[in-house]
Amino acid sequence: MTTARSKLTPTSERTREQLILAGERLFAQSGFDNVSLRQINAAAGQRNSSAAHYHFGSKEDLVKAIHEYRGERINKRRHAMLAGMSAREREQVRPLMKALVYPIVAEIEETGGGNFIMFLSQLYSNPALDLVSMWRNHLSESVGTVYQHLREVFPEIPEEVAGMRFGLMWVAMINALADRQRLTLVNRAETAIFRALPVLFVSNLVDMLCGAAAAPLSAETEAEIREIRAANRQSA
Repeated sequence: MTTARSKLTPTSERTREQLILAGERLFAQSGFDNVSLRQINAAAGQRNSSAAHYHFGSKEDLVKAIHEYRGERINKRRHAMLAGMSAREREQVRPLMKALVYPIVAEIEETGGGNFIMFLSQLYSNPALDLVSMWRNHLSESVGTVYQHLREVFPEIPEEVAGMRFGLMWVAMINALADRQRLTLVNRAETAIFRALPVLFVSNLVDMLCGAAAAPLSAETEAEIREIRAANRQSA
């Protein structure tokens, strides 16, 4: 994709970006299944009805392009945060959770990424899209680093639970930020209230994620893990 994009003229690059932003906005508002490439063309102000098809080929490829457009910047922010941590901070849960959350919040607050967080929330509710591929290509490296550090902070959390717990935390974070963005847009008369408390909202979100990461296993969960391990030994 990088090679193909390097051949685009400045005009084509602008058109591509306009289509990405229009698609991001429409998908955020209406979901993947309820938006057509023709609608995205119109929203992007393109007279050529095949512009989106020319640049992306399909809605699925446009979704990947949107993910890449934002994901590259978020990835860089997260890498910078991780690189700036001391060895002691990398052994603590809160700095690691901040590295997970803050780069996305910065994209929302500083670069007009409000539609992107709602777009992500919509994607995670659509089983037809290849989210694993997009994850691996655009976010997994920096997020994977956070995950590995968390495994070192909480070595007592069994592998059977650790990945599942992290995935649930990630989706909860995305949905919480997306819901806040939706409320900000719907309650326009109260926008000042929502905008006045972003630090508190994000800090509280980080607190909740820290609590989820550190939650002890219940007796029920431990029993389920023992059963899974026993079944695996028998089938080996």
